[in-house]
Amino acid sequence: MHFIEPFHTADEVWHALEEQQGMSDGEIIDLWQHQLQTAEELRLRGADSEMIIAGLLHDLGDGRVKDSDHAAWAAHSLRPLLSERIAWVIGAHAEAKRYICTVDTNYWATLSPVSQKTLVNQGGLMSSDEIVAFRHSLWFTDALFLRQCDDAGKKAGHTVKDPEFYQQLLYQVINK
Repeated sequence: MHFIEPFHTADEVWHALEEQQGMSDGEIIDLWQHQLQTAEELRLRGADSEMIIAGLLHDLGDGRVKDSDHAAWAAHSLRPLLSERIAWVIGAHAEAKRYICTVDTNYWATLSPVSQKTLVNQGGLMSSDEIVAFRHSLWFTDALFLRQCDDAGKKAGHTVKDPEFYQQLLYQVINK
């Protein structure tokens, strides 16, 4: 995997997020709106600031690196600025999809066609050893929560009306 130098400032991170306006991974909305919608979904479900920021930045690697590397790329690029929890959850959101698809056979049908395709590129279903290891991860439930909101953050015709709220929250979390 090709890593860039990690981000150094909140401005760099916000700029990278803004660059995703109009960028598509094949879903019905662009990556900018998808990440805003995911953050909004987390906020509406009562998530704390760190989880909202994880939702805002979870797909920062999409459009920049291949599907199988996008989560690890984002986690690596953001780790110097964010807590280990946020970086780990971002890095694990594709694993969470693999996990849920493995343990809940009905979940596959709820995924978008693009998400079904990327599941294969991201390793497919988990082995029993992978399931056990993932369940024992410190932030396992956070990764599942992000995954649920990730799936819910793909609403055509919905525009997050206050991106500045999320920008300010990002600056607050980074500058703690």
